[in-house]
Amino acid sequence: MSTRVLVLRSGGIPFPRPEANAGFDLVEKATHEIRPRPTDFAALAEPASLAVFTSQIAVRILLGDPEGSVRFRDCLTGGRVGAVGDATAEALRRLGVEPAFVAAGYGSSVLDMLPADLDGRRVILPRGADATDELADGLRRRRARVVLLVLYDKEPVPRDPGLDAEIAGGSFSGFCATSPAAARWLFETSTEKALGRLRETPAVVLGRFTGRYLESHGIARVSESAEPSFSSAFDALRGLALAATAPPA
Repeated sequence: MSTRVLVLRSGGIPFPRPEANAGFDLVEKATHEIRPRPTDFAALAEPASLAVFTSQIAVRILLGDPEGSVRFRDCLTGGRVGAVGDATAEALRRLGVEPAFVAAGYGSSVLDMLPADLDGRRVILPRGADATDELADGLRRRRARVVLLVLYDKEPVPRDPGLDAEIAGGSFSGFCATSPAAARWLFETSTEKALGRLRETPAVVLGRFTGRYLESHGIARVSESAEPSFSSAFDALRGLALAATAPPA
């Protein structure tokens, strides 16, 4: 069995790399490029009670922009900032914003940390164009005034012509799609032979939306990483690779 695993990531943040003596190899494919959108920050002119960042990319684009950073901090004076996932929280801290709470990784986990009735409070959601509406819809059901601050698009990159042959040939003992966008990129451009092999290959995902996408395309063995982070997904992939080469009990 192969000791290679495949990672498909749709953002600009690299996946962890195994050490030289780790016992497996990791092949990483970037599926999209991040394209920041021109933003006039008009949504930040009015004070907000809460902002929730769901990705490191949104943190870097908004708070890494000198004007955006100043406007955001003014907008959230007296308000709170939340993060989805430890990696997003650390990205905020690196840019001088201490999150009031860190959710586990889903819209529902954010809602668990908020009042049942938000009574017209203004909530800013900095995000990418492909983000799901689970959190926004949940906030609206609680009567929040939700403002979507769309900061970036994900542009698909050209497919590596040799990838299908590697997948179809059984080169990978497991694979990880880090987002629904990465999963779509893989399935929309794969040959039938490669898709057939993928359906026999165990997969790791960071979140349930990606898991649902894979399951809807016939991937029988999908496991969610213990935490919604690259490091947690890396540990799960390492387990798949080493299990594939372990001698029978």
